Amino acid sequence: MASEECDALQNDELTVLESIYPTLLTTHPNPQSKPGRLLTLTLPITLPASTQTHLSSTFKPRQSHSETPTGTLTLDHLPPLILRVLLPPIYPLSSPPHSISLRAPLPQSESVENKGNWLPKSVLKSFDSMLGQMWREEKEAMGEGQGVIWKWMEWIVNGDCLAESGKIVDGVLNLVVPPTTNSSAFLASLKSYDATQKHSEFERTAFSCSICWENRKGNKCVQLECGCIFCTQCLSDCWTLAITEGTLESVACPSPLCVKQRALRDKMDSSSDVPSDLLESVVGPELKERWANLKERRMAEIDPSYTVCPRPTCQAAVPPPAMPDTPTSAAPSSSKVIRLADISSNPAPSDPAPPEAPIAKEDRWAAYRSCPKCHFSFCLYCASTWHGPHTACSFPQVSGIVKEYLSHPEGSMERARIEKQKGKANIDRLVRQWQEDEMNRQWLEGRTRACAGCGVRVEKSHGCNHMTCGRCNAHFCYRCGDSISPLDPYQHFNTPGRPCFQKLFEVDSLGEPINVVLPEPEVEGTGDDFDEMDQWDMRLLVEW
Repeated sequence: MASEECDALQNDELTVLESIYPTLLTTHPNPQSKPGRLLTLTLPITLPASTQTHLSSTFKPRQSHSETPTGTLTLDHLPPLILRVLLPPIYPLSSPPHSISLRAPLPQSESVENKGNWLPKSVLKSFDSMLGQMWREEKEAMGEGQGVIWKWMEWIVNGDCLAESGKIVDGVLNLVVPPTTNSSAFLASLKSYDATQKHSEFERTAFSCSICWENRKGNKCVQLECGCIFCTQCLSDCWTLAITEGTLESVACPSPLCVKQRALRDKMDSSSDVPSDLLESVVGPELKERWANLKERRMAEIDPSYTVCPRPTCQAAVPPPAMPDTPTSAAPSSSKVIRLADISSNPAPSDPAPPEAPIAKEDRWAAYRSCPKCHFSFCLYCASTWHGPHTACSFPQVSGIVKEYLSHPEGSMERARIEKQKGKANIDRLVRQWQEDEMNRQWLEGRTRACAGCGVRVEKSHGCNHMTCGRCNAHFCYRCGDSISPLDPYQHFNTPGRPCFQKLFEVDSLGEPINVVLPEPEVEGTGDDFDEMDQWDMRLLVEW
């Protein structure tokens, strides 16, 4: 009768455990039909909070080239303990569960083979003995044995076993590097396992998207480095539109708080850049490649040390090269003749004079550029094929040559001399290019305004004088060109004494606004209630 009651209690306990931990409990057929039940428990440890972990070594390395076995990291998850236990037929009323083996195998990784335990045997023995001790404590308290498998599993899974065994002291987990591996490989293995568990936990959890406000499982969401979480579809639509339109500043976290923080940062600050692998997983490889190309072009526009490849079929951003150790100069080098007679008759002084400081000379390698995309080597000054550091540019001052050529009458001897010296085809090409650039410059100065942040030319078609640059997100006044604070942009137009006071809109002689586009009549149900009156269209013009 007692065995039947014990069998019923075992069935109830195992049913509850399988419902709570469906992947942690495995029941094996008992070999040779022996009495009892054979179980395998796989118990991953979840620490109550992010715990600082210190790795140390108590053994001396046998080889002199072994790495120093120390390291520190922060963990939320630890590899599982594996227990094989036998439940006797009279468990839990009259007999405790019998532990067959308890192991803490190292997590499998590329750098660590699955050999040995990540916990010492002495600690595993203390965990093993706690299983029988819990059963005895329950029997003394209740008068008869109780099921303790669930209690022991909770003790392991919640990490209480580490605190009670003295492995966690003052919130710091102390682990010993196993003798079968080195500290760096052990540290990498623990970090890899912790990251894998965090990713699995994230995919199983539901989150609210900050764009569409719908609850999505983590496997359909993306968590950015700032901690904000969005569903993949919403973030993909947002970043795809930004990359298509070329607004790279919007390829970042779209939450209002992060947008405000980025508005106050320096435009050269790259701390908010999205990792390329994360971007590719959201928008795909083609848009990621376009984003990389636009980012390089933007760097060439912002960073004065960058330039653009002069080949029309390439136009890639070219960074400055690493400067050589010894600069080259076109200036002739000086030499000194030393005679043996002077050395023998004039011995060296005891206190030699300090060497003279070298005179700074022009380094002609500074004009060298090599395109990383098409590998075209060219000169920064004349945009021609690289002519070496000792050969001057063929046309160092194109504007001066053209102006001198046009200053002489047509058909004059002076023009013929310049055409013969430079080549008539080259002179004609330079004159056409200079005239085109001059007309572009006059048009830009008369019809556009330069951004106060990056200098890009902006043409306003209609709207107010408060402008926001589509390249660097700088706020500026279109009327005077001054920079405007993004926190209070309209203070510039409401401050008495300023030339732009009460001139947010241009007005005519009757006081009516000029070039203000009135909203079209709304059709009920069209959703146009969110259109703003002070929006404008602006066109970015490439700097000539």
